[in-house]
Amino acid sequence: MIYSLGLILGIFCISLLLNNFLSNDNFIISPAFICILIAILYTNLFSLPKNNQVVLNFVINKILRVGIALIGIGLSFEQLLQYGLNSLMLILFNIILVFIILILIGKAFNLSKKLLILISMGTAICGVTAVIATSTIIKSDKNETGYAVGVVTLFGLFAVLCYPYLANYLFNDNNVQAGIFLGTSIHDTAQVSAAGLIYQETYTANETLNSSMTIKLIRNSFLIIMIPLLAFYYNDSKSKNIKGSLKKFFPLFVLGFITLSIIRTLGDFYFIESTLNENWLNLVLILKKISKYLILLSMVALGLQIKFSNFKQLGLKPLLIGFIAALSVGVSSFIFLNFNI
Repeated sequence: MIYSLGLILGIFCISLLLNNFLSNDNFIISPAFICILIAILYTNLFSLPKNNQVVLNFVINKILRVGIALIGIGLSFEQLLQYGLNSLMLILFNIILVFIILILIGKAFNLSKKLLILISMGTAICGVTAVIATSTIIKSDKNETGYAVGVVTLFGLFAVLCYPYLANYLFNDNNVQAGIFLGTSIHDTAQVSAAGLIYQETYTANETLNSSMTIKLIRNSFLIIMIPLLAFYYNDSKSKNIKGSLKKFFPLFVLGFITLSIIRTLGDFYFIESTLNENWLNLVLILKKISKYLILLSMVALGLQIKFSNFKQLGLKPLLIGFIAALSVGVSSFIFLNFNI
């Protein structure tokens, strides 16, 4: 356990040092990108202790959530509503689109309907969390669940490393639209926070991380709707699994995110003409810095979980389905945002 913590902190510090060194030469690479890249290389070149997973799960499931909740202090409640309302239709459209496309293609490929549902939920809602929550409702077997987790992780990783730069190119430095694109087209919460932070650090755009995480947390909230619908579809509406899945997997840190956004709004209003205004703004900056560092630590843990050997068993068909799903949400998000549909 001590080794794992030391490894995470070590990669974290090396990433910050590399970022500072490269920045001095005007070669800007986000520390989040460096964290993930070094962690992936390390875990695929060297063996990790057996108890390593306990530490990684703690960092991703606890530390990351605190970091994401603290992002809320960086935007007002008005901005929160603005980002959410502007993209709600897009989120709904993407959910419906992914399910329709995968069900139609799945029939042609003769793939398991449960596998298609798992990949659809992971792509359209909230990544691995949605896959695991859904698996408890539809009672998928371990292979189906494992394939879906692998597909979501693989294409989510690709999106983390590529989409921030693609978003900047597609939206011509419109940082809010870039954030909405990242929030709607990348699968997992951890992946979106990584992509948002990479964009923020590379292009000096705080609003991108704020908007991307706002949209992602709204997407996550659709678990409340989708889990009961799936249970009803599988004639299991009275199952205890529904309550258990919602309670276990619904991201309660969303409430922390919203609460801190409200606190920011009230604080700005109360302190704006006060002698304490400078102290208030300094506190906000400190919390934003803490949020950034907690997310960076989580990115190291995320990278240490990516072993390429785990993807060998996926097979071509699930990979193709995952690619089509990822491409669908990416293209629809671009069209929606670029043409203001």
